[in-house]
Amino acid sequence: MSFIKDDNNRETLYIPGTARNAIHRSIFIIDDEEPVRKVLNTHLVKEGYNVIQSRGGKGIFELLRASPFDILICDIRMPEVDGINILEFVRENFGASPVIMLTGLTDAAVAVDAMKKGAFDYIMKPVKKDDLMASIQKALMHRDLLVRNRQLELENRDYQMSLVQKVEERTKELNAKTMELESAYALLKTMNIQFINVLAETIEAKDLHTRGHCNRMRFLCVELGRLLNLSTADLEILEVASLLHDLGKVSVNEAVLNKPGLLTDEERRHMQGHAETGGKILSGIPLMEMVAGIIAAHHENFDGSGYPAGLKGEGIPLHSRIIAVADMCDAMASDRPYRKGRPPEAILEELKRAAGTQLDPHIARLFIENKLYLYKDPR
Repeated sequence: MSFIKDDNNRETLYIPGTARNAIHRSIFIIDDEEPVRKVLNTHLVKEGYNVIQSRGGKGIFELLRASPFDILICDIRMPEVDGINILEFVRENFGASPVIMLTGLTDAAVAVDAMKKGAFDYIMKPVKKDDLMASIQKALMHRDLLVRNRQLELENRDYQMSLVQKVEERTKELNAKTMELESAYALLKTMNIQFINVLAETIEAKDLHTRGHCNRMRFLCVELGRLLNLSTADLEILEVASLLHDLGKVSVNEAVLNKPGLLTDEERRHMQGHAETGGKILSGIPLMEMVAGIIAAHHENFDGSGYPAGLKGEGIPLHSRIIAVADMCDAMASDRPYRKGRPPEAILEELKRAAGTQLDPHIARLFIENKLYLYKDPR
Protein backbone atom coordinates (compact mmCIF):
# COMPACT_ATOMS: atom_id res chain seq x y z
CA MET A 1 0.00 0.00 0.00
CA SER A 2 1.36 3.44 -0.90
CA PHE A 3 0.37 7.09 -1.26
CA ILE A 4 0.88 9.04 -4.48
CA LYS A 5 0.56 12.81 -4.99
CA ASP A 6 -1.06 14.02 -8.20
CA ASP A 7 -0.46 17.23 -10.22
CA ASN A 8 -2.54 19.23 -7.70
CA ASN A 9 -0.42 17.89 -4.80
CA ARG A 10 -3.31 15.68 -3.65
CA GLU A 11 -2.23 12.56 -1.79
CA THR A 12 -4.03 9.54 -3.20
CA LEU A 13 -4.25 6.06 -1.74
CA TYR A 14 -3.15 3.69 -4.49
CA ILE A 15 -4.03 -0.02 -4.29
CA PRO A 16 -3.90 -1.61 -7.77
CA GLY A 17 -6.83 -3.77 -8.78
CA THR A 18 -9.25 -2.65 -6.04
CA ALA A 19 -12.21 -0.29 -5.92
CA ARG A 20 -10.36 1.73 -3.25
CA ASN A 21 -8.19 3.04 -6.05
CA ALA A 22 -11.20 5.22 -6.98
CA ILE A 23 -10.94 7.30 -3.78
CA HIS A 24 -10.49 11.00 -4.64
CA ARG A 25 -10.25 10.21 -8.37
CA SER A 26 -12.13 12.40 -10.83
CA ILE A 27 -13.20 11.22 -14.28
CA PHE A 28 -14.39 13.67 -16.93
CA ILE A 29 -16.91 12.25 -19.43
CA ILE A 30 -17.55 14.03 -22.74
CA ASP A 31 -20.23 12.57 -25.02
CA ASP A 32 -23.02 14.31 -26.93
CA GLU A 33 -25.35 11.36 -26.22
CA GLU A 34 -27.00 11.73 -22.81
CA PRO A 35 -27.88 8.00 -22.47
CA VAL A 36 -24.19 7.10 -22.90
CA ARG A 37 -23.17 9.63 -20.25
CA LYS A 38 -25.80 8.29 -17.86
CA VAL A 39 -24.61 4.68 -18.26
CA LEU A 40 -20.98 5.65 -17.71
CA ASN A 41 -21.89 7.85 -14.74
CA THR A 42 -23.84 5.02 -13.10
CA HIS A 43 -20.94 2.55 -13.46
CA LEU A 44 -18.31 4.99 -12.22
CA VAL A 45 -20.24 6.45 -9.27
CA LYS A 46 -20.95 2.93 -7.98
CA GLU A 47 -17.19 2.28 -8.03
CA GLY A 48 -16.53 5.41 -5.97
CA TYR A 49 -15.28 7.78 -8.66
CA ASN A 50 -16.10 11.49 -8.80
CA VAL A 51 -17.69 12.11 -12.21
CA ILE A 52 -17.83 15.32 -14.27
CA GLN A 53 -20.09 15.25 -17.34
CA SER A 54 -20.38 17.36 -20.47
CA ARG A 55 -22.04 17.05 -23.87
CA GLY A 56 -19.06 18.90 -25.39
CA GLY A 57 -19.49 21.87 -27.67
CA LYS A 58 -17.58 25.12 -28.08
CA GLY A 59 -17.23 25.80 -24.33
CA ILE A 60 -15.59 22.46 -23.57
CA PHE A 61 -12.01 23.76 -23.40
CA GLU A 62 -12.86 26.37 -20.75
CA LEU A 63 -14.73 23.70 -18.77
CA LEU A 64 -11.73 21.36 -18.94
CA ARG A 65 -9.43 24.09 -17.62
CA ALA A 66 -11.84 24.80 -14.74
CA SER A 67 -12.46 21.16 -13.73
CA PRO A 68 -9.48 19.18 -12.37
CA PHE A 69 -9.65 15.54 -13.47
CA ASP A 70 -7.49 12.41 -13.47
CA ILE A 71 -8.86 10.67 -16.59
CA LEU A 72 -10.85 11.89 -19.59
CA ILE A 73 -13.33 9.59 -21.36
CA CYS A 74 -14.30 11.18 -24.67
CA ASP A 75 -16.40 10.22 -27.69
CA ILE A 76 -14.58 10.49 -31.03
CA ARG A 77 -17.43 11.68 -33.27
CA MET A 78 -19.29 14.74 -31.90
CA PRO A 79 -20.75 17.91 -33.45
CA GLU A 80 -19.02 21.31 -33.08
CA VAL A 81 -15.82 19.96 -31.47
CA ASP A 82 -14.84 16.35 -32.20
CA GLY A 83 -12.95 14.01 -29.91
CA ILE A 84 -9.62 14.31 -31.74
CA ASN A 85 -9.55 18.09 -31.12
CA ILE A 86 -10.26 17.49 -27.44
CA LEU A 87 -7.59 14.77 -27.28
CA GLU A 88 -4.97 17.13 -28.73
CA PHE A 89 -5.96 19.86 -26.25
CA VAL A 90 -5.66 17.52 -23.26
CA ARG A 91 -2.32 16.10 -24.44
CA GLU A 92 -0.98 19.65 -24.73
CA ASN A 93 -2.37 21.02 -21.45
CA PHE A 94 -2.79 17.98 -19.16
CA GLY A 95 0.07 15.70 -20.18
CA ALA A 96 -0.24 13.28 -17.25
CA SER A 97 -4.00 12.73 -17.65
CA PRO A 98 -4.79 9.69 -19.86
CA VAL A 99 -7.53 9.96 -22.51
CA ILE A 100 -9.78 6.98 -23.25
CA MET A 101 -11.71 7.34 -26.52
CA LEU A 102 -15.20 5.97 -27.17
CA THR A 103 -15.84 4.71 -30.69
CA GLY A 104 -18.39 2.76 -32.72
CA LEU A 105 -17.73 -0.66 -34.21
CA THR A 106 -17.09 0.82 -37.67
CA ASP A 107 -14.45 3.31 -36.51
CA ALA A 108 -11.50 1.01 -35.70
CA ALA A 109 -9.20 2.91 -38.07
CA VAL A 110 -10.20 6.22 -36.45
CA ALA A 111 -9.45 4.73 -33.03
CA VAL A 112 -6.00 3.62 -34.21
CA ASP A 113 -5.37 7.17 -35.44
CA ALA A 114 -6.47 8.51 -32.04
CA MET A 115 -3.96 6.25 -30.26
CA LYS A 116 -1.27 7.43 -32.65
CA LYS A 117 -2.09 10.99 -31.57
CA GLY A 118 -1.71 10.14 -27.90
CA ALA A 119 -4.91 8.43 -26.70
CA PHE A 120 -4.19 5.90 -23.95
CA ASP A 121 -6.89 3.41 -25.00
CA TYR A 122 -10.22 3.13 -26.78
CA ILE A 123 -13.46 1.33 -25.90
CA MET A 124 -16.12 0.18 -28.35
CA LYS A 125 -19.76 1.19 -27.94
CA PRO A 126 -21.97 -0.10 -26.42
CA VAL A 127 -19.66 0.11 -23.42
CA LYS A 128 -19.25 -3.00 -21.28
CA LYS A 129 -18.63 -2.33 -17.60
CA ASP A 130 -15.77 -4.84 -17.32
CA ASP A 131 -13.96 -3.31 -20.31
CA LEU A 132 -14.51 0.18 -18.91
CA MET A 133 -13.17 -0.63 -15.44
CA ALA A 134 -10.18 -2.56 -16.77
CA SER A 135 -9.20 0.34 -19.03
CA ILE A 136 -9.60 2.86 -16.19
CA GLN A 137 -7.43 0.78 -13.82
CA LYS A 138 -4.64 0.60 -16.43
CA ALA A 139 -4.98 4.31 -17.16
CA LEU A 140 -4.68 5.20 -13.47
CA MET A 141 -1.59 3.02 -13.10
CA HIS A 142 -0.08 4.70 -16.17
CA ARG A 143 -0.89 8.18 -14.85
CA ASP A 144 0.51 7.47 -11.39
CA LEU A 145 3.73 6.14 -12.89
CA LEU A 146 4.13 9.29 -15.01
CA VAL A 147 3.51 11.51 -11.98
CA ARG A 148 5.90 9.46 -9.87
CA ASN A 149 8.57 9.58 -12.58
CA ARG A 150 8.18 13.34 -12.80
CA GLN A 151 8.67 13.60 -9.05
CA LEU A 152 11.76 11.40 -9.25
CA GLU A 153 13.20 13.56 -12.04
CA LEU A 154 12.72 16.70 -9.92
CA GLU A 155 14.30 15.00 -6.93
CA ASN A 156 17.27 13.89 -9.03
CA ARG A 157 17.71 17.43 -10.36
CA ASP A 158 17.90 18.79 -6.80
CA TYR A 159 20.25 16.00 -5.91
CA GLN A 160 22.65 16.89 -8.74
CA MET A 161 22.90 20.50 -7.47
CA SER A 162 24.19 19.32 -4.09
CA LEU A 163 26.22 16.35 -5.39
CA VAL A 164 29.64 18.02 -4.93
CA GLN A 165 29.05 18.53 -1.20
CA LYS A 166 27.29 15.26 -0.45
CA VAL A 167 28.74 12.60 -2.77
CA GLU A 168 29.17 9.79 -0.25
CA GLU A 169 25.93 10.52 1.61
CA ARG A 170 23.79 10.70 -1.49
CA THR A 171 25.28 7.85 -3.55
CA LYS A 172 23.13 5.25 -1.79
CA GLU A 173 20.00 7.33 -2.37
CA LEU A 174 20.83 7.67 -6.07
CA ASN A 175 21.20 3.92 -6.41
CA ALA A 176 17.83 3.39 -4.73
CA LYS A 177 16.14 5.92 -6.99
CA THR A 178 17.77 4.41 -10.07
CA MET A 179 16.37 1.01 -9.14
CA GLU A 180 12.94 2.57 -8.66
CA LEU A 181 13.13 4.25 -12.06
CA GLU A 182 14.18 0.98 -13.69
CA SER A 183 11.27 -0.78 -11.99
CA ALA A 184 8.86 1.88 -13.20
CA TYR A 185 10.30 1.65 -16.74
CA ALA A 186 9.97 -2.14 -16.69
CA LEU A 187 6.32 -1.84 -15.66
CA LEU A 188 5.64 0.74 -18.38
CA LYS A 189 7.32 -1.56 -20.88
CA THR A 190 5.14 -4.49 -19.79
CA MET A 191 2.04 -2.33 -20.12
CA ASN A 192 3.11 -1.22 -23.61
CA ILE A 193 3.40 -4.87 -24.68
CA GLN A 194 -0.10 -5.48 -23.28
CA PHE A 195 -1.45 -2.54 -25.32
CA ILE A 196 0.33 -3.83 -28.43
CA ASN A 197 -1.32 -7.22 -27.81
CA VAL A 198 -4.72 -5.50 -27.62
CA LEU A 199 -4.00 -3.73 -30.92
CA ALA A 200 -2.95 -7.05 -32.49
CA GLU A 201 -6.19 -8.65 -31.31
CA THR A 202 -8.11 -5.74 -32.82
CA ILE A 203 -6.40 -6.43 -36.16
CA GLU A 204 -7.26 -10.14 -35.97
CA ALA A 205 -10.89 -9.32 -35.14
CA LYS A 206 -11.27 -8.03 -38.73
CA ASP A 207 -9.90 -11.24 -40.25
CA LEU A 208 -12.05 -14.15 -39.04
CA HIS A 209 -9.58 -16.77 -40.28
CA THR A 210 -6.35 -15.64 -38.58
CA ARG A 211 -7.25 -15.82 -34.89
CA GLY A 212 -4.13 -16.41 -32.85
CA HIS A 213 -1.87 -15.67 -35.83
CA CYS A 214 -0.12 -12.69 -34.19
CA ASN A 215 0.64 -14.61 -30.99
CA ARG A 216 2.04 -17.57 -32.94
CA MET A 217 4.11 -15.17 -35.02
CA ARG A 218 5.59 -13.63 -31.87
CA PHE A 219 6.70 -17.05 -30.59
CA LEU A 220 8.18 -18.22 -33.91
CA CYS A 221 9.95 -14.94 -34.66
CA VAL A 222 11.49 -14.56 -31.21
CA GLU A 223 12.71 -18.17 -31.32
CA LEU A 224 14.28 -17.53 -34.72
CA GLY A 225 15.83 -14.31 -33.40
CA ARG A 226 17.45 -16.20 -30.53
CA LEU A 227 18.83 -18.79 -32.95
CA LEU A 228 20.33 -15.89 -34.94
CA ASN A 229 21.89 -14.49 -31.72
CA LEU A 230 20.04 -11.18 -31.90
CA SER A 231 20.65 -8.75 -29.04
CA THR A 232 18.02 -8.21 -26.36
CA ALA A 233 17.10 -4.86 -27.92
CA ASP A 234 16.69 -6.42 -31.38
CA LEU A 235 14.56 -9.24 -29.93
CA GLU A 236 12.26 -6.66 -28.35
CA ILE A 237 11.92 -4.84 -31.68
CA LEU A 238 11.26 -8.16 -33.41
CA GLU A 239 8.58 -9.07 -30.86
CA VAL A 240 6.69 -5.82 -31.44
CA ALA A 241 7.06 -6.03 -35.24
CA SER A 242 5.83 -9.64 -35.33
CA LEU A 243 2.74 -8.72 -33.30
CA LEU A 244 1.93 -5.70 -35.48
CA HIS A 245 3.10 -7.00 -38.89
CA ASP A 246 -0.51 -7.09 -40.18
CA LEU A 247 -1.47 -3.68 -38.71
CA GLY A 248 -2.17 -2.38 -42.23
CA LYS A 249 -5.12 -4.78 -42.54
CA VAL A 250 -7.23 -2.17 -40.75
CA SER A 251 -7.40 -0.50 -44.18
CA VAL A 252 -8.40 -3.67 -46.08
CA ASN A 253 -12.04 -4.23 -46.96
CA GLU A 254 -13.47 -6.98 -44.71
CA ALA A 255 -15.18 -8.58 -47.69
CA VAL A 256 -11.74 -9.13 -49.21
CA LEU A 257 -10.18 -10.30 -45.93
CA ASN A 258 -12.89 -12.89 -45.35
CA LYS A 259 -13.58 -13.92 -48.96
CA PRO A 260 -14.11 -17.70 -49.07
CA GLY A 261 -12.49 -18.13 -52.47
CA LEU A 262 -9.42 -16.98 -54.39
CA LEU A 263 -8.93 -13.23 -54.81
CA THR A 264 -9.19 -11.39 -58.11
CA ASP A 265 -6.17 -9.44 -59.36
CA GLU A 266 -7.72 -6.18 -58.13
CA GLU A 267 -8.53 -7.69 -54.73
CA ARG A 268 -5.00 -9.07 -54.45
CA ARG A 269 -3.52 -5.63 -55.15
CA HIS A 270 -5.84 -4.16 -52.54
CA MET A 271 -4.71 -6.79 -50.00
CA GLN A 272 -1.02 -6.29 -50.80
CA GLY A 273 -1.32 -2.63 -49.85
CA HIS A 274 -1.55 -3.60 -46.17
CA ALA A 275 2.24 -3.94 -45.76
CA GLU A 276 2.98 -0.37 -46.85
CA THR A 277 -0.06 0.97 -44.96
CA GLY A 278 1.11 -0.69 -41.72
CA GLY A 279 4.47 1.03 -42.05
CA LYS A 280 2.84 4.41 -42.67
CA ILE A 281 0.61 4.08 -39.59
CA LEU A 282 3.64 3.67 -37.32
CA SER A 283 5.91 6.10 -39.19
CA GLY A 284 6.70 9.17 -37.12
CA ILE A 285 5.81 7.58 -33.79
CA PRO A 286 8.79 7.79 -31.36
CA LEU A 287 10.53 4.40 -30.88
CA MET A 288 8.45 2.89 -33.71
CA GLU A 289 10.39 4.05 -36.79
CA MET A 290 12.38 0.80 -37.03
CA VAL A 291 9.24 -1.28 -36.49
CA ALA A 292 7.51 0.71 -39.26
CA GLY A 293 10.27 -0.16 -41.76
CA ILE A 294 10.19 -3.83 -40.77
CA ILE A 295 6.42 -4.07 -41.22
CA ALA A 296 6.51 -2.31 -44.59
CA ALA A 297 9.07 -4.86 -45.88
CA HIS A 298 7.72 -8.12 -44.45
CA HIS A 299 6.35 -9.23 -47.87
CA GLU A 300 9.57 -8.51 -49.78
CA ASN A 301 11.11 -11.68 -51.34
CA PHE A 302 14.75 -12.66 -51.09
CA ASP A 303 15.04 -12.81 -54.89
CA GLY A 304 13.52 -9.34 -55.33
CA SER A 305 10.09 -10.48 -56.56
CA GLY A 306 8.17 -9.26 -53.51
CA TYR A 307 6.35 -6.03 -52.65
CA PRO A 308 5.97 -3.11 -52.17
CA ALA A 309 9.53 -1.97 -53.10
CA GLY A 310 11.05 -5.07 -54.74
CA LEU A 311 13.89 -5.21 -52.21
CA LYS A 312 16.36 -8.05 -52.61
CA GLY A 313 18.65 -10.18 -50.40
CA GLU A 314 20.26 -8.35 -47.51
CA GLY A 315 18.67 -5.16 -48.74
CA ILE A 316 15.59 -6.45 -46.91
CA PRO A 317 15.73 -5.71 -43.13
CA LEU A 318 16.81 -8.81 -41.17
CA HIS A 319 13.72 -8.62 -38.95
CA SER A 320 11.49 -8.58 -42.05
CA ARG A 321 13.23 -11.68 -43.42
CA ILE A 322 12.60 -13.47 -40.10
CA ILE A 323 8.92 -12.50 -40.16
CA ALA A 324 8.60 -13.71 -43.78
CA VAL A 325 9.68 -17.26 -42.84
CA ALA A 326 7.38 -17.50 -39.82
CA ASP A 327 4.48 -15.90 -41.73
CA MET A 328 4.72 -18.40 -44.60
CA CYS A 329 4.77 -21.34 -42.19
CA ASP A 330 1.81 -20.17 -40.11
CA ALA A 331 -0.22 -19.26 -43.20
CA MET A 332 0.22 -22.78 -44.57
CA ALA A 333 -0.56 -24.41 -41.21
CA SER A 334 -3.77 -22.41 -40.68
CA ASP A 335 -7.21 -23.35 -42.00
CA ARG A 336 -8.73 -21.15 -44.70
CA PRO A 337 -12.31 -21.09 -46.03
CA TYR A 338 -11.11 -22.61 -49.32
CA ARG A 339 -8.68 -25.22 -47.84
CA LYS A 340 -7.61 -26.95 -44.64
CA GLY A 341 -4.26 -26.26 -43.02
CA ARG A 342 -1.44 -28.23 -44.62
CA PRO A 343 0.30 -31.08 -42.78
CA PRO A 344 3.87 -30.60 -41.47
CA GLU A 345 5.36 -32.68 -44.30
CA ALA A 346 3.86 -30.40 -46.96
CA ILE A 347 4.91 -27.28 -45.06
CA LEU A 348 8.48 -28.59 -44.82
CA GLU A 349 8.68 -29.19 -48.57
CA GLU A 350 7.28 -25.76 -49.37
CA LEU A 351 9.79 -24.07 -47.02
CA LYS A 352 12.63 -25.93 -48.72
CA ARG A 353 11.31 -24.90 -52.15
CA ALA A 354 11.01 -21.22 -51.15
CA ALA A 355 14.48 -20.99 -49.57
CA GLY A 356 16.60 -18.69 -51.74
CA THR A 357 13.66 -17.34 -53.75
CA GLN A 358 10.91 -16.07 -51.44
CA LEU A 359 12.82 -16.71 -48.21
CA ASP A 360 16.31 -16.00 -46.88
CA PRO A 361 17.98 -19.44 -47.24
CA HIS A 362 20.00 -19.19 -44.00
CA ILE A 363 16.97 -18.24 -41.90
CA ALA A 364 14.80 -20.88 -43.60
CA ARG A 365 17.46 -23.53 -42.88
CA LEU A 366 17.56 -22.59 -39.17
CA PHE A 367 13.77 -22.71 -39.04
CA ILE A 368 13.73 -26.19 -40.61
CA GLU A 369 16.67 -27.64 -38.66
CA ASN A 370 15.08 -26.62 -35.36
CA LYS A 371 11.70 -28.01 -36.50
CA LEU A 372 9.84 -24.79 -35.74
CA TYR A 373 7.35 -25.72 -38.47
CA LEU A 374 5.95 -28.30 -36.00
CA TYR A 375 4.97 -25.60 -33.48
CA LYS A 376 1.38 -25.72 -32.23
CA ASP A 377 -0.17 -22.91 -30.20
CA PRO A 378 -0.89 -24.48 -26.77
CA ARG A 379 -4.03 -22.38 -26.43
